[in-house]
Amino acid sequence: MRILARLALVLLATPCLGAGSGDYAAVNGLRMYYESHGTATPGRPVLLLLHGGSGTIETSFARLLPLLAANRRVIAVEQQGHGHTADIDRPLSYTQMADDTAALIATLELGRVDCLGWSDGGNVALQLAIRHPQAVRKVVAGSANFRADAMNEGSVAFIRSATAETWPPPVKAAYMRVAPDPQHWGAFITKVKRLWLETPDWPETQLEAIHTPVLLLYGDHDDIKLEHATRLQSLIRDSQLAVLPGTSHFTMIEQPTWVSTLAITFLDARR
Repeated sequence: MRILARLALVLLATPCLGAGSGDYAAVNGLRMYYESHGTATPGRPVLLLLHGGSGTIETSFARLLPLLAANRRVIAVEQQGHGHTADIDRPLSYTQMADDTAALIATLELGRVDCLGWSDGGNVALQLAIRHPQAVRKVVAGSANFRADAMNEGSVAFIRSATAETWPPPVKAAYMRVAPDPQHWGAFITKVKRLWLETPDWPETQLEAIHTPVLLLYGDHDDIKLEHATRLQSLIRDSQLAVLPGTSHFTMIEQPTWVSTLAITFLDARR
């Protein structure tokens, strides 16, 4: 099933996320929204959650976040134009979102964080490790890619044909509930499509330079080609790869218990 259509079906069965403590921080020209969940635990850094493209904290992590917040403090953010965070006059880019996220970490004085990102959030997490290694201790990147041609052909064709009107209704509804300017939906989706179809295109040398421990997670029916996932794992020297059976691009939503178990085991390992 095509990437966005499948997302719509998954989200229709997703419960609402329990309310966290939401606030805004001024970073790089944005009024960036974030939520705090759970409580700090000695020896465990803050875990930063980075949502998927066009989504929100709730659409990406409603099932997973409570499992992660059971034994650590979790900060979940919404990037430029997503959810509660208003768009500004600049393109969407993974490098800029990484810079915004690093600025948020510094503004909130979170120290060196662990980071879990899904899809676009996984790309942002990898860029954090590349551009701001001092800010990140470990990274869990779900369904990330470092080249635009990593998506399978069916997903690319569907994204090309998708419009603001045909975008999955649950994703649009989540945006409409919380966006500062719901009328901006069409312009926002144009930016998202350009981001997905034209980027990323990262030199392999950037990935080879990552020293941060990284766990890469994919579904065995992911929209990112598994040969791309294995290539990514081979480039990042201190990385591990897990492919979850019977899952798609939406592993974080479909199998939150599996993902939380893998992520917590990786984050808590002493290395």
